[in-house]
Amino acid sequence: MEATKPTQPLNVVEHLEEHKKRRFFYFLSGIGVLILIFWSFYYLNIPLARFFFMLGPIGHKINQLFIWPDFGYINNLGMLQSIVETFQMGIFGTFVGLALCVPLAWFASFNMTPNKILLYPLGRGVIIGSRSIYELIWAILFTMILGFGPLAGSLTCVLATIGFSGKLMTEAVEAIDMGPVEAVRASGAGEIETFFWGVLPQVQTSWTGIGIYGWDSTFRMATIMGYVGAGGIGMYLRETIEMLEYEKTGMTLLVIIILVIISEISSAWARNKLS
Repeated sequence: MEATKPTQPLNVVEHLEEHKKRRFFYFLSGIGVLILIFWSFYYLNIPLARFFFMLGPIGHKINQLFIWPDFGYINNLGMLQSIVETFQMGIFGTFVGLALCVPLAWFASFNMTPNKILLYPLGRGVIIGSRSIYELIWAILFTMILGFGPLAGSLTCVLATIGFSGKLMTEAVEAIDMGPVEAVRASGAGEIETFFWGVLPQVQTSWTGIGIYGWDSTFRMATIMGYVGAGGIGMYLRETIEMLEYEKTGMTLLVIIILVIISEISSAWARNKLS
C-alpha cells in the first residue's frame, strides 16, 4: 500500500504565513492610526508644549474647587430642592422612556415588526432621531420652546432614554430565537399575542438589564440639564462658575459626584439581584 503523505508540515507553513500576514496587517493599521493622530494634532494646531506645563494649572484649579469647598452651600434650600428635582427628572425620563421603548423596539426590529412599510421606518426614525442630536442640544431646544424649568429637562431625559435603551432593546429583539415565535404563530396567534408570548419571554431579562443601564445614563444626564436652564442641580453649577465662586462650584461638583455614586451603587445592587 502506498503511504499517505503527511499534511502537518504544510498546515504549519500555512499557519505561519497567515500569522505573518496578520502581524503585517496590524503593523500597517498601527502606523495608519499614528499618522491620523499626528495629522489631527497638526490640522487642529494643538500646541503639544501645553501638555507638559498643564499640571500646575490643573493642581491650582483642583485646590480652588475641592481643597476648601463651601460646605455651608449645601444648606441652601434651593440646592436641596434641585437635588430632589434632579432625581425626579431622572426617574421620569427613565420610566417614561422605557415605556415608549417597548413598542418602538418592537416596531424597529426587522424580524418582528408588524409592518415593514410603515411601522419599521417609524420605529427606526424615532430611535435614530433621538440619538442623532446630543442631549444638551435637545435641552436647549426644549427650553426655547417650553421655557426654562424641569419640563424641558424631563423631556430631554425621555429622548436620551429612547436613544440609548431603544437601540439596545431593538438589537435584543433581532437576536431572539425564531423557533418559539413560529410556534406561537402556528397556533393562530396575531401580532400582539406573538409579541407577548413569543418575543417578550426571550428578551425580558436583557431588557431589564438595559433598563438599569439606561437609568445610569439618564440620571448622569439629568445632573447637568440645569446648565442650559432645563432644571436640576446643574443650574447651580453654571451660576457659581459664572460668578467665579469656585468654592461653591466645588461643593456643587461634590454633590453631583455623590449623587452619581449613589446611582451607581443602586444600579449595581439591582444588577446583582437580577443575576
